[in-house]
Amino acid sequence: MNLLHNIQLKNLTLNNNIFLAPLAGYTSYPTRKIYKMQGNFTCYSEMISAEGLNHSFRKSIEIIDTKAHESPVGIQLFGPNADKILSAFLKIRQFYFDIVDINCGCSIKKVLKSNSGAYLLNNPDEIYRIILRLKNETDKPVTIKMRSGYDNCRKNYLQVHEAAVKAGVDMITFHPRTRAMLFSGKADWSLIKEMKKISPVPIIGNGDIFSADDAIRMINETNCDGVMIARGIIENPFLFDEIFAKFNSKAYNSPSASDRVERLLLHCKSLADFYGENRGIREIKKFVKGYLKSLPDISIIRRRLGEVNNFTDFENILKNFLKSL
Repeated sequence: MNLLHNIQLKNLTLNNNIFLAPLAGYTSYPTRKIYKMQGNFTCYSEMISAEGLNHSFRKSIEIIDTKAHESPVGIQLFGPNADKILSAFLKIRQFYFDIVDINCGCSIKKVLKSNSGAYLLNNPDEIYRIILRLKNETDKPVTIKMRSGYDNCRKNYLQVHEAAVKAGVDMITFHPRTRAMLFSGKADWSLIKEMKKISPVPIIGNGDIFSADDAIRMINETNCDGVMIARGIIENPFLFDEIFAKFNSKAYNSPSASDRVERLLLHCKSLADFYGENRGIREIKKFVKGYLKSLPDISIIRRRLGEVNNFTDFENILKNFLKSL
């Protein structure tokens, strides 16, 4: 079995089977731009509220920052039912994106309170209606991202899979934790294997992939069609480099201190150019820990970087840090 291969979704050919998850607060365009330096995987914008698009369009539309040159790129909508998701989709269908994904896995309280995200797992019939309505309105692939169930008493992943396939879903990304687990415990990859055995559509595995070896092991253990990276890329911003190297049976050398600082500065500059310097500096601070991981005295450097509000000071601190090494 080839680790790296294309995936066909209707008329869309994905270059490979590596995906970047839609991460609220993280996967904005300037961040995707930096990550895509590592390879042309499929990426998603931050997840988008259907309610927000229906009631606060101008504010919510800013999240749809997808560009044609980053294709293949998808958007992910979350909402409580087919009517509201379809209404939101019709408002944005003219924007550029290749895939529309429905979130059936988000477990944060704000999303659950709106009967969205993982709450939909309680109602496979509504997931069926959402997919069917979207399929009737677009030629783009319609996909879902799901968990194994709402809690241990309601692990209905096969029922959700059946409803989604019946509605015509083009691909399923499966994170085998329940809503109640959040990110605790371990993702049960055996459930991915179980779903893959019966699925007529591609199954993408997600959950606990923090290294290329994890990605390889998931594919080998579950026979899933591809892997989606989420928290792993925040902890290791070079993870796609590692995955593409090892999937192609090439040697991989961990980034040096200078590599880490250089990429961090590029990321900071990308955010500052897109959002403006002040917001860009605020946004980059949540990525610093991952970039400087394993380097000495990073707690001191992180604290100093946390106090700056312009790119010049940010850059000077990091360059002086490199000199000290």
